[in-house]
Amino acid sequence: PTFLVKDLGVHLTADASWDNHIEIMTKEANRLAGWILGVFRDRSPRTMLTLLKSLVRSKLEYCSSLWSPSTIGAVQRLEGIQRFFTRRISGCQEMNYWERLQHLKILSLQRRRERY
Repeated sequence: PTFLVKDLGVHLTADASWDNHIEIMTKEANRLAGWILGVFRDRSPRTMLTLLKSLVRSKLEYCSSLWSPSTIGAVQRLEGIQRFFTRRISGCQEMNYWERLQHLKILSLQRRRERY
């Protein structure tokens, strides 16, 4: 069994691996994104971006300079949440992920971690 401690919202393991933390944050952000999409019927870019930035992305980026993912799989899991959420925004359903980001004038999560 892996020893897991939560301190200030960051999950630490004895082996200094961030995989558990990333998995937990991904599950929580997915649950939050599902709740938002179930409760809010307005899919306008302004409303959805406000919800994405204030609730989902803040959950995914909390202390990310500390636990920034180093594996491609972890990066893809985190990015997949924003990919899923932006696909539900009005006018963005037919675009690929990178076109959606340009259209909505936001950066990928990976780019934001590299930038800040």
